[in-house]
Amino acid sequence: MMKPILAVGMGSALGGLARFGIDFCCLSILGMNLYGFLFIVNVLGSFLIGLCVIQSQRRMSEAHSLHWYFWGLGFCGGFTTFAYFVFLLSKGIFEANVLTMALYASLSIISALVALLIGLVVGQKFFQKCLKGDDLSSSGGE
Repeated sequence: MMKPILAVGMGSALGGLARFGIDFCCLSILGMNLYGFLFIVNVLGSFLIGLCVIQSQRRMSEAHSLHWYFWGLGFCGGFTTFAYFVFLLSKGIFEANVLTMALYASLSIISALVALLIGLVVGQKFFQKCLKGDDLSSSGGE
């Protein structure tokens, strides 16, 4: 059980570092905007997980399972969770669940957007109260 855990952990670390490297190159060096960067990462991650799926279907040995854990779940997961999301959608579509997958994709994106907006509102209110509390405590000592 430790081998798969280590494979996912090491793959995730490498995927995260790769994403950071592409982030740095696209945003800092090339001056690309965030949308362009995310587009590149998401499309590249989806392509890579497609390669991993095909490779993992070729053989089902323990070493090959570790390959999937490292590259598919670990690297692609650390690089972009979007790739795994797209993989699951394609799997459902290939299983003839097109309407279910369309609903799943729509609900996932809309729910994530709503959760982000709620997080922004809650975070803004929380940090605003914290800042006001700091302002009151610092002005009270003068």
